[in-house]
Amino acid sequence: MMLASSMSAHAFQFKLGDDIEGRWDNTIQYIGGMRVNGVNSGIGNNPNFDESDYKFDHAGSLVTNRISDLTELSVSYRQDFGFRVSASLFKDFAYNDTVRFNPGFAAPGVPYSALGSYPGNRYSSYTRSYYENGTQLLDAFIYGNFDLGGHSTSIKLGRLTQIWGTAIFFGDESISYGQNPVDGIKGSASPGSTLKELALPRAQFYAQTAITPELSLAAQYFFEFEHNLLPEGGTYLGVSDFLFYGPSQLLGAVPRGNDFKPKNVNNNFGIRATWSPSFLAGGNLGFYYRRLDEAQPWVLFGRDPAMGTSNYHLAYNRGAQLFGVSSEAGIGILSTGFEVSYRHNTALNSVPGPQPADLSGSSGARGDTINLIANALMPLSKTPLYEGGTLTGEVAFTQRVGSIKNAALYNGTSNQSACPTGSKWDGCSTNSSVVAAMQFDPQWLQVFPGVDMDMPVFVMYGLYGNTPSLSTAIGNQGALVYTIGLHAAIYNKYNITLQYNGYHSHTSGTTRFAPGGPNYYAGGNGPFMWNDKPWISLTLQTTF
Repeated sequence: MMLASSMSAHAFQFKLGDDIEGRWDNTIQYIGGMRVNGVNSGIGNNPNFDESDYKFDHAGSLVTNRISDLTELSVSYRQDFGFRVSASLFKDFAYNDTVRFNPGFAAPGVPYSALGSYPGNRYSSYTRSYYENGTQLLDAFIYGNFDLGGHSTSIKLGRLTQIWGTAIFFGDESISYGQNPVDGIKGSASPGSTLKELALPRAQFYAQTAITPELSLAAQYFFEFEHNLLPEGGTYLGVSDFLFYGPSQLLGAVPRGNDFKPKNVNNNFGIRATWSPSFLAGGNLGFYYRRLDEAQPWVLFGRDPAMGTSNYHLAYNRGAQLFGVSSEAGIGILSTGFEVSYRHNTALNSVPGPQPADLSGSSGARGDTINLIANALMPLSKTPLYEGGTLTGEVAFTQRVGSIKNAALYNGTSNQSACPTGSKWDGCSTNSSVVAAMQFDPQWLQVFPGVDMDMPVFVMYGLYGNTPSLSTAIGNQGALVYTIGLHAAIYNKYNITLQYNGYHSHTSGTTRFAPGGPNYYAGGNGPFMWNDKPWISLTLQTTF
């Protein structure tokens, strides 16, 4: 047996004889981030936000100082059978396990440290594993490509990702909703990331076959439930100090209870048909049916039936159904995508409850929604200002239809018991919503020998309404997320990116934790707790 190997600019490649080939990539990345503004008292005085706001509380504070490695190994036999394994590991030198608080008092005689979300005011092992240092297994699957009765067929078994539909940025409204868990920790810190960049693998069996040259069928069946990764309380971009999987107490008093999670094998599957008729000139139509347990949790209150004590916990909707149609087509210089989906029995935006009929707090409000997404990508022509690049835009629309189950918990503007103000500006859902995103990325080639540069600018804005679906509220009306960056690719091997990340959402009124305590914002629409957290990041990356 002969072993041959070679080093390319981007990978270590090897061969075992004539039939077995392999490739091993390592992507080394460093990211440093610095806070731009200090603490806004309207946010930092809130005992549900102070741990995140005061973790790195000064302008100029280093909010991340992380080095990571993504390692990927692929091996194939005659290009027909093989396996792929990938994993990541990191260390962030900006983080330690100490929880920081507003140094003042939430009420006379009550320091903020008495209202902490972590026992002993130390991060849990879960939070440390995603913010201090940790490892994560990503892809781990085997595959085969073969002829099945004259039809080209491929199968995969193991942990992998599949993203159906045409959505680029908006996963909450997409056909691929809940198909993969999403890395919301990365998404919150990297605005403008695509669904493909944020999707995490999930154990499944996947098969695809070409019925005719124009028609293919695909199916998947899942053997694993995985929840979304979400920004943890007490970290820089945490959305609430007592959420999600790391903290274990609310305001230092209410304990975290047991979550209501689906089973790993719970009849989650999907079927897709893709038709590519000649009249679409390279485009296609997709038809989908999926049964899914949702990866985004409700935050609910409940009572321990044995002890009778109150708790808060997370619960996940089970058995939602999705029907969808998508299209991809080229129109002139535009590459366009469109999809429409109907979700039955999907999770809706909910208040914590509990209801008398469900004191354990096993479910929030559920209902049906119609979701539409349209997007387009256009290459930029050479102008006096730039040599080329791309312009990408996407719009997402959601409409709630039909009746609501557990309607008392629906956090909608029409439900006064859940939304006393009846105002969307306090985060209450409307029956319909529209959100848009755009990325403008002009490019300059060979600015210096071997150096290409581009300037990615990303903007996401909630145009109208607040989605009735259970989501992160990042697309609520008036919520703005934006980035302005400068990227250099050096010899197509080394990448340097300098980027400003900004956030702004509507705030409303003032309140206080108790009489005599300091004022803070009574509420808002969207992730207003990020309003004082713009930051600058520097990323260095190479692959070998």
